[in-house]
Amino acid sequence: MSAPDMPADVDRLLRATAKDYKLLGMRSLDRAGHPVVWDVLGAAGRRLFAKRHKNALMHQRETAAYRLLAPALGNGRAPALLAEDTRSLLVVTSALPGTPVISTDLTAAEEQEVYRQAGHLAAVIHAQPTAGAPVGEYLPWAQERERALARAREARLPEEDITVLAEATGHEPPRTALAYCHGDFGPRNWIVRREGDRLLLGVIDFERSHVEAPARRDLMRLTLQLTPRRPDLRAAFTTGYGRELTPQERAACRAWAAIDCPAALRWAMGHRRDEDVLGYARTVLDLLRHPNPVA
Repeated sequence: MSAPDMPADVDRLLRATAKDYKLLGMRSLDRAGHPVVWDVLGAAGRRLFAKRHKNALMHQRETAAYRLLAPALGNGRAPALLAEDTRSLLVVTSALPGTPVISTDLTAAEEQEVYRQAGHLAAVIHAQPTAGAPVGEYLPWAQERERALARAREARLPEEDITVLAEATGHEPPRTALAYCHGDFGPRNWIVRREGDRLLLGVIDFERSHVEAPARRDLMRLTLQLTPRRPDLRAAFTTGYGRELTPQERAACRAWAAIDCPAALRWAMGHRRDEDVLGYARTVLDLLRHPNPVA
């Protein structure tokens, strides 16, 4: 039986996909407080998610990724797309068993295994053909820099921090090869589960997946936001990735981190002071202020 307060278009798509269903919960809200992800139990006890995208671009990116990226990751590594409605910007997907890494208690050895598998999954994603994949559109570097510094001022960063960002973005980063990228690759979107005595990692949330330089987001976040104080996790990731980053990729990661930092701060402040994202931004500022030769 459907939930009485379920939006009519979501209800229709779920009924077409799963017939009867039971609402288990609402997993995500937009800025206005309206649900955008619904967790449901369908026929035969099958757990599903319905999701409404914020705009047509995100809908296009996620549905394309379920067709082009998810199958390459292997069974149990990504949800499956079960239904979509372009007009309503809705998708219904299977649920990936497990829990988000960000909210899972893991030993240090288990964390290393998670990051090793994350490196492997990133390598698989970045190796996929780009034909037919959405392509990112970017401003010229001078405009990217101007917008980032304006956002830093809007976030009321101290002038010394704005100076750090201005210096880090003073030169356009090296150009590196393009690849199909996840776009929001990190522990919030990594789902881990235990199968006997081993861990299995999967990936969700492909709405930002498109063709760009991996250093722009995927590799930047892993090296400058997630692992700068955990060399063991960085080593595990690069082991899974199959190689170390090149000097050009490391330089590009630093420059793009400086561009991304003010946007992350603004996002975090607009989402009830999201402490994880604020932590990422503070880490980037600290690294830019005190350069680490490894980063």
